[in-house]
Amino acid sequence: MDARVATQKLNAAPAKASRPAAFDEAAKARLYRQHLQGASVEALADQAGRSAAGIQRVVNEMRARRLLEQKIEAMPHPSFDEPKAAAEILAPLPQPADGKAARKIKPPEGVPPYLASLYDVPLLSREQEAHLFRKMNFLKYKALKLRDKLDPAKATTPALNEIDRLMEEALAVKNQIIRSNLRLVVSIAKKHVGRSDNFFELVSDGNMSLIRAVEKFDYARGNKFSTYASWAIMKNFIRSIPIENHRRDRFVTGHDDLFEAAADNRTDEHEYESAQRRMRDAVKGMLGRLDDRERKIIVSRFGLDGASEQTLESLGKELGVTKERVRQLEARAQNKLRKIAIDQRLEAAVS
Repeated sequence: MDARVATQKLNAAPAKASRPAAFDEAAKARLYRQHLQGASVEALADQAGRSAAGIQRVVNEMRARRLLEQKIEAMPHPSFDEPKAAAEILAPLPQPADGKAARKIKPPEGVPPYLASLYDVPLLSREQEAHLFRKMNFLKYKALKLRDKLDPAKATTPALNEIDRLMEEALAVKNQIIRSNLRLVVSIAKKHVGRSDNFFELVSDGNMSLIRAVEKFDYARGNKFSTYASWAIMKNFIRSIPIENHRRDRFVTGHDDLFEAAADNRTDEHEYESAQRRMRDAVKGMLGRLDDRERKIIVSRFGLDGASEQTLESLGKELGVTKERVRQLEARAQNKLRKIAIDQRLEAAVS
């Protein structure tokens, strides 16, 4: 073949198409954001001049990354890996053992209408409560097992959808548990609210404590969730409410009806009395950590152990110090009690 002809043929051959450059991180984030806002994979492919399969890989990669960043807490149980356990765990909520529907409870006086509606949600029996906690943790456990196998660069749509489905079902169960216990927050908030407090802020704070308690509760120990949640909620209130503004606060005064807020129709008398006894012992233990003068001031100012309440002035005369000095000592003692309650007693109860 003539060299000139060969050269012409070479020049006439179509140039090999260059491979599109890989998306950088900013482009991937932009595509994923647009997809979350409703843009289809096909529309994004047309916009970027890429194949739909290529865009889908980017979307899956970003979904997988977000899932790997998400915090998922689950209380594992040996039964979760048993082949036949799923059918029992995922079964419908069991009926009460006595076969009777949960009794509707009348809202406390003074509860606003939108909070009163919480009392329309039936309380869970002990068996129902255990079933829901087991189911929630099982669903999250299965989601975690699948997530552990994720490789963002190779993530598939079915695998990602399955993890999302498990997490959505776990969230639905969690919300059911929370709704059934929201009245507990209202009851405890009413016990702690004072003239200078915003009741609705207390309820909001208590709801956050309740949500955290649902995540941390180990149902396998056989304890009642309402008792555990009550400690968590009261711990938060003690952190956020100045003791000096609440001389009627049940925790500080040691009144026997402190744990009344935790009681419901599942609490038997023995358990209730045990809770009362533990609370009294806790209060006595905390007072024992104060020095003699601080303990005298707290007992006299709050009327503990049957003592009559005394004014700053009368205590000052009895102790031989000024009224202002009594105020300072009282504040110091209150700070000690708060720290002891949080760091030692209550922290151990909800850990």
